[in-house]
Amino acid sequence: MCKSPRANAGTLLGIQRKDRAIVHRFSSSNSRRWLTRLKAVAVDATEPETDRAPKGTLTKIIFREFLERFILSHKKWLLRKKNTLHPLLPELGFKRVIVGRPSYTGDYRPERDTDSSLKERTKLNPYNIVDLIKFCMTEGNYFHFQGAHFSQTQGVPMGSPLSPVLAEFFMEHLEQRAFACDNFTRRVEFFKRYVDDIFAIVKKGHEQSFLHHLNGLFTEHIKFTIEKEHGGRLPFLDALVIKDGHRLKTTVYRKPRNTDRYLNYHSHHPKSVKIGIVTGMVDRAFHLCDAEFLDAELTHIKRSLMRNDYPGKLVDSCVRRRLELLRSGAPHAQPAQDIRITMPYYTGIAEAVKRLSTTIGFEACFSSSTSLAAMLRSDKVKIPTEEQQGAVYNVNCTCGGSYIGETGNTISHRFKQHIGNLKTYRTAEKRKNGEKVTTRGRPQKKDPDIIMNEALKTSAVAEHAVTCGKTEKDLSVSKVCRETNYQRKKIKEAFYIRHNPNINRDEVSEVSEAWIPISHLTECFTITNRFHTITHPRGSEGTRSRGIDLQDNTPTAPGHTHV
Repeated sequence: MCKSPRANAGTLLGIQRKDRAIVHRFSSSNSRRWLTRLKAVAVDATEPETDRAPKGTLTKIIFREFLERFILSHKKWLLRKKNTLHPLLPELGFKRVIVGRPSYTGDYRPERDTDSSLKERTKLNPYNIVDLIKFCMTEGNYFHFQGAHFSQTQGVPMGSPLSPVLAEFFMEHLEQRAFACDNFTRRVEFFKRYVDDIFAIVKKGHEQSFLHHLNGLFTEHIKFTIEKEHGGRLPFLDALVIKDGHRLKTTVYRKPRNTDRYLNYHSHHPKSVKIGIVTGMVDRAFHLCDAEFLDAELTHIKRSLMRNDYPGKLVDSCVRRRLELLRSGAPHAQPAQDIRITMPYYTGIAEAVKRLSTTIGFEACFSSSTSLAAMLRSDKVKIPTEEQQGAVYNVNCTCGGSYIGETGNTISHRFKQHIGNLKTYRTAEKRKNGEKVTTRGRPQKKDPDIIMNEALKTSAVAEHAVTCGKTEKDLSVSKVCRETNYQRKKIKEAFYIRHNPNINRDEVSEVSEAWIPISHLTECFTITNRFHTITHPRGSEGTRSRGIDLQDNTPTAPGHTHV
């Protein structure tokens, strides 16, 4: 099942048919290159500066961390658009990039030249930024599907945080090239663009020459299509532009395949979300519709919402109050509270917390549970457990000791770091005792005592193994729960440390004492072990790949929802 990108509906597609379509799409496209072998790219902070390493104020360590973030081989999932499948990259936890200009037809260079705060916002100079962009769009731009690796050689990948910015730069450059021609300027009476959608008024009879001029600028990179007015009407984005004599009027535009399906009123969501849908539709109608079309659009909104089980009285009340606020021109933004609490939404409890927040003076926000659409969709590639990033984990020792920690990386990667600290200690210990040491990595140069102290300070797991007389074979790692949000991850780690015996050295300060009685009462943070085996991916050159028993320590107390 695939999600339709523009209509609130789904598309059923056989798995084998989908896979064949994907392979055919990749193999037949000139913009993607099949890779038989991948070349690892790495920057060593201890080596002399290379051609790729930045020069100037940026350290090579920061540069290397940036490259490691982008060099991950992406797993593609497909977006069905019209009759084609478009591959999308995961966003890797980056914030969505939005071009911060109200007009998309202006020139960005004056803003760039007058930006005096660039050095305060980043340590990267323009040379470093351009070099990193080239790397991300060329060498770091690859993905794998069904064991084969592909590299996109033309355009920018969908889903990459760099793509919207680079696409906007390209469109601005295209505009400059287009308007540099005097004949083009004389034929165009009006020209407005939003990303790659253009609304233009050209002289009659020059429509095809207008299209040919735009398509002739970058023939291998972009191809425009033209849609002419029919009956004095032409859609542009969400608006339907209507020609009335020498005036242009607008109303809301809906595509013919629009389903008018919105969040059902009986869905398990806060009432404020449902009211927000009503007010959002009223806002769009108020700002897009001319006065003569507003009443008809409001009537359509009411009928559509009532078909989605919204009470008529609630819809009428929300529409009336919103129109009064919009027509008055008064600011309707509520003052932001200094304290914000986010919690899962449960009917009844959430409403009581919301009422309490208005009296005490904090902002209560609610997160929804997994939707039915997310559970039914099967077009995304499922990431194996050992490759999932962000989790609270538990390192177990055969003596019964347990260490609880959190990581924003994969569990296997964090466990290798603990084992690496233990190996570093053992190697330094052998050097101190005069034993012969053979390592595949670089030889140690510091004093053994200094190295041993640093290894123990870095990892409580290594310190416990040394004290207990254990080796790396006596240690195993288990997943307690998955969590990608940094703050929630720290809070969960603190709760698990408080409620389970452990060898942790750091004191827990992320949790208020007011929550401790409730967590003890529910026992929702008590770890229970259920073992399953997960194999590490093959290590880097010189590292032997081996399997590690990961335990799924999912809390099973009544009423607890595993996140």
